[in-house]
Amino acid sequence: MFDKKERIIIIIFVCIVAFFTVFNLFGKEQKISEENVDSFIVVHVAGEVKIPGVYKLQDGARVVDAINMAGGPLPSADLDKLNLADYLKDGSKINVPSKEQYLNSISSTNEELKTSVGVPTNDKININTASKEQLETLPGIGPILAQRIIDYRNEHGLFTSYDDLLNVKGIGDKKLEKLKDKITW
Repeated sequence: MFDKKERIIIIIFVCIVAFFTVFNLFGKEQKISEENVDSFIVVHVAGEVKIPGVYKLQDGARVVDAINMAGGPLPSADLDKLNLADYLKDGSKINVPSKEQYLNSISSTNEELKTSVGVPTNDKININTASKEQLETLPGIGPILAQRIIDYRNEHGLFTSYDDLLNVKGIGDKKLEKLKDKITW
């Protein structure tokens, strides 16, 4: 039926087809496993959730999926401050804020607005929480001394009395007298 030359050509053809078939099958399996590895993302969920932590989700997951993976929101969570439909990115952090944090931020923003428009607040500056800029508004306190106050409280803890300020280089009895009615702790 086939002569010797035709049989060799057919065998070579069958071998080539078999080779490409096997190569494509193994190549596809490799691609499928690579796709599976790449189809996951890892995100950090923190704040007002039941089980904060690091979670592995399918690529294409949304913020609401991550919150649900973390056990869901706590009653104190303010989910309206997040875009729950936003897509997650690998390595991102979702911080679920509390309603109290939001109210505190509004309060501090209002105080900052009053100060910036010149409305007197009659409030003393808390030396344990004041920023460098806030400390610089005190009489006799410039940028260097303000930074020393911040460095001192970071190294030694919070101020608990007026006299604690005497431990800050550059603050003596006279300067402390000028500050007493303007500060609190």
